[in-house]
Amino acid sequence: MAEMPTAISSPAPAVIKPERGLDEYDVLVLDAGSRQSLACVRSFGRAGLRVAMGECFAECDADLPVLAFTSRYSARNVILPSYAIDGTAFADGVVDFIREHPTKVVLPTADGAIAALTPRREQLADLGCVLALALDSALGIANDKDRTLALADELGIAYPKTMRIGGIDDVPELTARFEFPVVLKPTTSWVSRSPVRLQAVEVVNEAEAARVIDEFSKAGADVLAQQWVGGQREGVTMFVVGGEIRAQCGHIAHRTSPPLGGASVLRESVEVPADIYASAVRLVRAIGLEGLCEVEYRRDMTGRPFLMEINARIAGTIENALRSGVDFPLMLFLWATGQHVQQIGDYRKGVRTRWLRGDMRWLRDNSRRIGRPDSVSRRRALWMFGSEFARAGHYDCYDRRDLRPVLAELRTTAAAVWNSRSPYPATDDAARKES
Repeated sequence: MAEMPTAISSPAPAVIKPERGLDEYDVLVLDAGSRQSLACVRSFGRAGLRVAMGECFAECDADLPVLAFTSRYSARNVILPSYAIDGTAFADGVVDFIREHPTKVVLPTADGAIAALTPRREQLADLGCVLALALDSALGIANDKDRTLALADELGIAYPKTMRIGGIDDVPELTARFEFPVVLKPTTSWVSRSPVRLQAVEVVNEAEAARVIDEFSKAGADVLAQQWVGGQREGVTMFVVGGEIRAQCGHIAHRTSPPLGGASVLRESVEVPADIYASAVRLVRAIGLEGLCEVEYRRDMTGRPFLMEINARIAGTIENALRSGVDFPLMLFLWATGQHVQQIGDYRKGVRTRWLRGDMRWLRDNSRRIGRPDSVSRRRALWMFGSEFARAGHYDCYDRRDLRPVLAELRTTAAAVWNSRSPYPATDDAARKES
């Protein structure tokens, strides 16, 4: 069994900041409309780094404020071509920016940006810039659920009963092998033929299964069917250097939007359970991941943990780790620039962080899907939502030292509330981007 890191007491890591001109940057953080990118620019800015922010409006509304663009820590805001329309043009835009404005590190936080930029890793390196991601060989496994589960099977790590789906012709076999509800998920979240990030969907009958499989297939995604596991959602975020776990932070995702397992809207830091920590470390080392990653699990009703997925990037839970005392974004910069990443073994437990707009959407969506998996009664949902105002210690986007982003978030929330009055609900892109 893997050993947990030893708790140490040490000051914040010193960052070696190279001399730079007025038109040079330490980091270009992409996907500026997401909460995780806002968390990153705040971390970098507090460390004294000069940060540029980029957004391409592939997964956020161009008519609303771009969250991290409003941060006091953003030294420059850059509009890029949409990777949902033309991934090559997006990557060209990033490369052109680096060529004109020398930058040490590029940090994408969304799957679409990662897919577009990984083929340009060497081109960026020629410009003196590092793509702050694990090696392509490791990403190829981590970003493909089918390959991840195949490796988990070799390692003896439990995951839900799974079937590879070739198309709607497999629906009869699906219904014969599984009891509903069933979870259908794409093997990769980002495919070139889909303009949005694809997410897992639960189906409760054969007709729903056929419809969802057809939609995924038309988007160009391979599909997995999995047994629904309805227990607690747990995860561990880790930082890996040379196969050694330099830092880790465990969490429970109390609520997500979409409810099946999208972006976490309410999460709490916890001591990492020994069973999931041991299997997460084995999996990460077998994949060969370096840098930042998050491994997610869900327990069944008996308490047995099942592997759900692995995110080899900064995920929406990063705010909880930061509030708990683990500065993963700064560690990512240190690692990418070849500086020492010290081991951090301890962090605060019981820290609850809430994304209010996402939690409002959870409340709305729950009322529309009573009786389906991961739903609760309307009365219980209202109590859960309302009582959290007395419990949550921190809210995403709020920082008294950097108030403009929370004002931008309030404007976006008001727009979301207004749109929810329509009989045809608008698609909320943030849930796709920030899971």
